[in-house]
Amino acid sequence: MLRYIESKPASAEIFRMVIQKMADWGCAFTPVHYTVVYEYVAGINPPLIESVNELLKKSPILSGEDLEKVFVKFIVPDYVLPLNDYRGTLAKQLQTILQNLSSTTTQTAQEAERVRNGMESYSHSLKEESLDEKTFRTLVDAVLKDTLSIRESSSTLNSELVKNQKKIDLLQDELRIARAEAMVDPLTGILNRRGFLGKVNDLLLDGKVVGKPCALLMIDIDHFKKINDSYGHIIGDKAIVAVSKVLRGSVSEGVVVGRVGGEEFAVFSPQTNAEEGVALGERLRQNIMKIEIMNPSTRQKISTMTVSVGVHSTKLGREWEEMFERSDKALYASKSSGRNRVTLWTPQTPDIKEPSRKSSSNEV
Repeated sequence: MLRYIESKPASAEIFRMVIQKMADWGCAFTPVHYTVVYEYVAGINPPLIESVNELLKKSPILSGEDLEKVFVKFIVPDYVLPLNDYRGTLAKQLQTILQNLSSTTTQTAQEAERVRNGMESYSHSLKEESLDEKTFRTLVDAVLKDTLSIRESSSTLNSELVKNQKKIDLLQDELRIARAEAMVDPLTGILNRRGFLGKVNDLLLDGKVVGKPCALLMIDIDHFKKINDSYGHIIGDKAIVAVSKVLRGSVSEGVVVGRVGGEEFAVFSPQTNAEEGVALGERLRQNIMKIEIMNPSTRQKISTMTVSVGVHSTKLGREWEEMFERSDKALYASKSSGRNRVTLWTPQTPDIKEPSRKSSSNEV
């Protein structure tokens, strides 16, 4: 899954800063430590940054154990994240299932062993020449009793197996739900950065969009910091939710929409050429301008909200990092040209230097 989408020049600068930080913090050069420091320096993981800052308050040197804990909590691969979050609950439930199965299986095995020993004893008794009718009837009754006993014990084990199979199925359902939740932005209900990249990556892997024109739109709320500073994060959250609803409601089925930063969104539209991509961006921009966010204190509408949009369309191959880089450049061109506009990337689009995308406000 594609995780880092910075341009090559930005990546080179980040790499230099990462190496310096690792030296300053006494970090061993391992993939885990490098990844933690990279996300800290790149500013793309606010919870991780906060956690590392707390560690640095205690000591200027970061231990390998601390870095590994940060990695597991904030960067661990997607398929592990849900298990991390639900590990305690799932482990307890699974432990109960195992204990029940173990207990029932042990009891059945013990009963089977008792019956086996009894049958051997009855068999020896039947070989005795002096066996009288009373003893014979006693043996028949014992065999019948033990047969019913092992039958009941086996039935209990089978019932327990069926019951615990249902519990295991429920655990699998919970894990599937947890994995799905790990891909969704809790504030807006649309895909988060991880989910968005994963969804597009899935489309690439199964070949549905390979070799066909596709458009990637990067959308950023204009002057969002002013909204937060003027009205607070609650209003900022409402603005983000409102934009996500407009985006989701303005695209057709099969178009992937995600929140990839604090106030930044991405839209991936399969089978969309450049002209269609610009038209889509323009429609989204105009629909967002219709949003009405009310100031709860004055009950008045906050000034019209606008977005800047960058569009890149190309016939897609198996790799798509370049799409992100070019749509980003188009987005920055929209911002530098006055905002509230849609820009299509072309070879003539200026390479405007911008800081790496961050979730500096209203976490994703």
